[in-house]
Amino acid sequence: MTSSERRHDDRGVNPATDPPVSPAPRTAPYRQVVTRPVLHVPGDALPWFPRPYPGAPPIPAEFVRAAAVPLDRAGLLQQAPISAVLVPILEREGDAHVLLTRRSSRLSLDPGNISFPGGHLEPGEHPLDAALREAEEEIGLAPADVEIVGSLDLVERLRDHQRVASVVGLVRGNPELSASESEVEAILEVPLSALLAEGSAWEEHWGETRRAVRFFTHETALGDDLVWGLTARILWDLLERVARQLR
Repeated sequence: MTSSERRHDDRGVNPATDPPVSPAPRTAPYRQVVTRPVLHVPGDALPWFPRPYPGAPPIPAEFVRAAAVPLDRAGLLQQAPISAVLVPILEREGDAHVLLTRRSSRLSLDPGNISFPGGHLEPGEHPLDAALREAEEEIGLAPADVEIVGSLDLVERLRDHQRVASVVGLVRGNPELSASESEVEAILEVPLSALLAEGSAWEEHWGETRRAVRFFTHETALGDDLVWGLTARILWDLLERVARQLR
């Protein structure tokens, strides 16, 4: 079996036959500025669903529960992350929505970018506790309103090589959220099914090393916001796992 055939078996796509995915056509600018290098080319085909497909079905939150990696508190701590984010999932009419934030334009780091609630660990703090604390500070989501169901792969932020842990939580009920005036410009509820729809996601390869950079857009769910960078990498990991549950 060739590596191309093996990849087709594992991911449902074959890079030898499936063309790279391009972004959905758009003429208006996004809020977020993407600093592409001179050398950038389309990346690989999407790793979810055989293509073409017209859209994606609603995704119950229980699919996210099944997709997340079972949480190992000790193992997560041993990975020595510097920061942690919460991936909050809220179910609306049987469809799982992910809660994202648009960072305040007044922040010095990544102003206006789309992110998960999260931040640096305090001395002696566990990544899970840091993610919950930051979510409460940034969007008013109380830890008691979150059922932790697992985690995702540790990611490294490329600009500073900081290791970031991602904790997945199902939001209980319909809590009232409030954005931190100093940190958050807006709270976004984005259906996972919209992010899996055709034209919503794509990958680019940047530079001579062909580093994979991921993007998400959706005219209805995201409007003029573009998700990219670290947040898109974490979303990509989650959606790959969820898509396996849908097959």
